[in-house]
Amino acid sequence: MGPDRRILHMDMDAYFASVELLGREELLGRPVIVGGDPGFRSVVTSCTYEARKYGVHAGMSMTRALNLVPHAVILSGSFARYKTYSNRIIEVLLSFTPRVQATSIDEAFMDITGTSGGIVDRAREVQEAVYDATSLWCTVGCGPNRLLAKMASNLYKPRGTGLLMPDDIVDLPAGAIWGIGSGTADKLGMFGIDTIGKLRDLTRGTLKSILGCSGEEIYRYARGIDDQPVRYFGHKTAPKSMGHEHTFSSDVSAPEEYMPALAMVCQKTGCRLREGGWLGSVVMLKYRLRNMKRVTRRRILSSPTDQDQTILAAAEGMAEQHIDEPIRLIGVSVSHFVLSETAQLSFFPEKTVELNKAADKVRNRYGDRAIVSARSLEYVQGKR
Repeated sequence: MGPDRRILHMDMDAYFASVELLGREELLGRPVIVGGDPGFRSVVTSCTYEARKYGVHAGMSMTRALNLVPHAVILSGSFARYKTYSNRIIEVLLSFTPRVQATSIDEAFMDITGTSGGIVDRAREVQEAVYDATSLWCTVGCGPNRLLAKMASNLYKPRGTGLLMPDDIVDLPAGAIWGIGSGTADKLGMFGIDTIGKLRDLTRGTLKSILGCSGEEIYRYARGIDDQPVRYFGHKTAPKSMGHEHTFSSDVSAPEEYMPALAMVCQKTGCRLREGGWLGSVVMLKYRLRNMKRVTRRRILSSPTDQDQTILAAAEGMAEQHIDEPIRLIGVSVSHFVLSETAQLSFFPEKTVELNKAADKVRNRYGDRAIVSARSLEYVQGKR
C-alpha cells in the first residue's frame, strides 16, 4: 500500500428514510421514522436528521422513539426499493473506478489512486453524480486509506465531503476510530483516554492489557495506519457476521416460549449462509432483557457450518445456560467465515446437508415458511 493512495468512502445520508421520502415532498423537513408497528415492540430501522435531533437512532425501540418525538411520521420500509436504488448507486460509482467495494447496502469504498485532480474535488463529483442518478444525498470521505476515509465520512455528515490525514485526527474523540464502539470507548474513558492523541501516547503493551487482542489494531488505527485494500467490484469479501433476531410481543422466560423463535432465526441464518456460500465457525446468541440491556454469548464450533440444526444446537445450549430472566428479544448470528467451495472436506459431514438443500429449494419457490422444523412450528403458527 503506497503513500499516494487515494481512497473515498461513500455513505448515503439516512438512506432508508431518504428513499421513503422520494416523491413525498410534504414530509420534507419533518421528523420521519422508518420502522415497524410500535404495538409489536419493533425497533427503528432508520430516521431523518430531523428525528435524530430529538435523540432517535437506529436500533431504538419504536415506543421509546415516539416518546421522544410524539409528532413523528412513521413509515414502513421496503427492502426491494432500497436494493433497487443501491444497484443504481453502485453503477454510478463504477463509472469512476472499477475498484468499488460495497460494505453494506448504503456504503462503499472507492480506490481512485492514479486519477488526476484533487481528491476532494473528485469526491464532490461522486456526490453530485449519485444525486443526479437517484435524487439522494450522500457524504463522501477522503483519505490515504479506508480507515481515514471512513472516519472522514462520519465527520462530515450529512451532505459533506472532506479529507482526513493521520495528523488531522489527534484531537478527535477516541470513539471516532472505526471499530471502537461505545463499550470500548467507556472502558478507555475509565483510564482517562478520551482522544485519539491520548491513545497515541500508549504503548502496544498497554493497549493490549486494556483491550486484549484488539489492542494491536487500535494501536495502528490511532496512528492512521490501515493497509486494507479496496477490492475490485465483484470480489467476494466475507461479511463480519450473518444473523437474524425476533422481538416478542411480551416478555418471555421459559424455553418453551422462546425456543420456537430461536429455531426460526437459526433456520433463516442457515439459509443466508448457504445462499451466500459461507461456512461460519462461531455462533453468537444475543438477547435483550426487559430493561433493554443487550447480552451476547458465543460458542466456537469444532468445524465451520452452514446447517440450521448445528447452529440451533449451539444457540440452544447457550440459551439454557444463560437465560434466567425475562427477555424481549432473541437472535443468533454466525461469524468467522470461510467459503464453502474452498473449505476443507470433513470425514464426517453433517447429516443434514442434503435435507437442507431440498428444504431450500422448497423455500425458494414457496417462501421461508413453506417448510420448517418442528421446533419452529409454533412460531410459524403465530403464537409468539
